[in-house]
Amino acid sequence: MFAASPLAEFSRHVIRAGAIAVAIATVSLTASHPQAVFAAEGGHLVRHDQVAALTARADAGDADAQFQLGVLGLGDRLDGKDRSKAIDRLTAAADANHDGAAVVLGMLCMRGISVVRDPVKGVGYMQAAAQRGNSRAKTIWLSLMLRGDGIEKDPAAAVVLLESAATAGFPEAKTNLGLMYLRGENIARNEEHGAELVRQGAMTGPADSQFNYGVLLENGTGVTKNADEARSWYSQAAELGSTAAQFNLAVMLLRTSPTTSESISGLKWLLVASRGNNPVLRERAKAIVPSVVSTLPQNDIGQARREALAYLNRPNRLTSGSR
Repeated sequence: MFAASPLAEFSRHVIRAGAIAVAIATVSLTASHPQAVFAAEGGHLVRHDQVAALTARADAGDADAQFQLGVLGLGDRLDGKDRSKAIDRLTAAADANHDGAAVVLGMLCMRGISVVRDPVKGVGYMQAAAQRGNSRAKTIWLSLMLRGDGIEKDPAAAVVLLESAATAGFPEAKTNLGLMYLRGENIARNEEHGAELVRQGAMTGPADSQFNYGVLLENGTGVTKNADEARSWYSQAAELGSTAAQFNLAVMLLRTSPTTSESISGLKWLLVASRGNNPVLRERAKAIVPSVVSTLPQNDIGQARREALAYLNRPNRLTSGSR
């Protein structure tokens, strides 16, 4: 039904083998979205009746309380649209050697989000946390070293350290190292080994790792081609907030004679992707929605919209960076 439609064309643009090349430059940073780091570094949900006590702790110099309020403030949950107070709290926590705050603040500085873009300053925060042994910071720092982004480029040293981090079991390191093997970048190309490392990263890693493994399965790169498994991994990554996975999952559901439930789910994920963090995919999803809507009954359209809205309004929903 959709085999010759714009859906297939857009799908090829996203899931072609070349898409893997983009991931190596983004997976570490996108895996460290503030809310994701918040959870990974010990953050927890804060009820309104707990805010006063947490604020008192933060004002008294408690770095963990400063970190938690800082990240919550970035999400407009405490400080409204004025994020300067959130940045001040994160800076205080990072200066007190709080690794989670250092990773978040480093990421914000490198991206220029809520602060003036300063890659060198961002790398400084990442390097400090990495030298204290924080695995997440170490992996991001190594990724930056590979690219020479705010730090002197040293691919050989980065590969050695990345292999060490992957051996230690850190999922983002496994994913990045696997993608390097797949591309043959700064290391001998080995698609099978690379795909296995990406799989291992996807088993315990963030949405971007799961998305990348879905790409490999759909294209048969380093693994046996398996559309059903690819769809399963896209689904997991989509639930965790990967816009790319949401888009690809929608395409898979809609492009070949979908059932009613597949049509509803496909439109749901297109609608969600149209509100995602990736500006390119967001616009592509918006462009496709009308052609999909024109083929569906009003009841199915309504159901898809309700499901999309329910997903978007979930409390504490994580989004996976720009992907």
